[in-house]
Amino acid sequence: MTMRILLLGATGRTGRHVLEYALSQGIEVAALVRRAAAITVHSDKLTVVEGSPMNADDVRKAIAGCDAVVSALNNNRTSDNPWARRLSPSLFMTQSIRTCLAAMKEMDMRRIVVLSSVGVNDSFDDAVFVMRWLIRNTNLQYTFQDHDAQESELRRSGMDWTAVRAALLNNGKRLKTLVESYYNEPKPALTISRLHTARFLIDCLNDPATFRKAPTISER
Repeated sequence: MTMRILLLGATGRTGRHVLEYALSQGIEVAALVRRAAAITVHSDKLTVVEGSPMNADDVRKAIAGCDAVVSALNNNRTSDNPWARRLSPSLFMTQSIRTCLAAMKEMDMRRIVVLSSVGVNDSFDDAVFVMRWLIRNTNLQYTFQDHDAQESELRRSGMDWTAVRAALLNNGKRLKTLVESYYNEPKPALTISRLHTARFLIDCLNDPATFRKAPTISER
């Protein structure tokens, strides 16, 4: 039986890879996006729904017939500069996931995989010193407050969730050796490609070993 997922963040730098990889694996995708024109991929397994993940009606429309939710959402800023002004609404990811969880309960769905980051909640000490300083002293603190709250929503939900805590993301095109860590064991590497992160988000969907866990992923 073909799996169908609701994908959030399909037009983002990681989400684009998630969309392409999911389709390559034969998974049907309903992508909820702000502008349909931003999706350049074409497939008979892809349904594009315009709307906001913060809007309950939009989420209900997009999630109909799906088996799981995958979120690659992040807080948009004017640039990658850690002091850059935030463009997304406050707690954008948290409110979006809260809306999705409510829709999932209505449909008796249980599986959700969400992109998070090393440095979130109990993994703060696992982040390198520079990252910890940036989280405390720049506008990244608002993104990480959102990540923290998002993970808290998942933990309270009772769903079969996975919060994938990615190391620093890069645009590498070659897959290196994946390191999957729990509680800093084994010690994570510094970075991981968006390409590899996208694959993990999809590959862990049917892996019960990742249910209700927050793996840190990196590459060596």
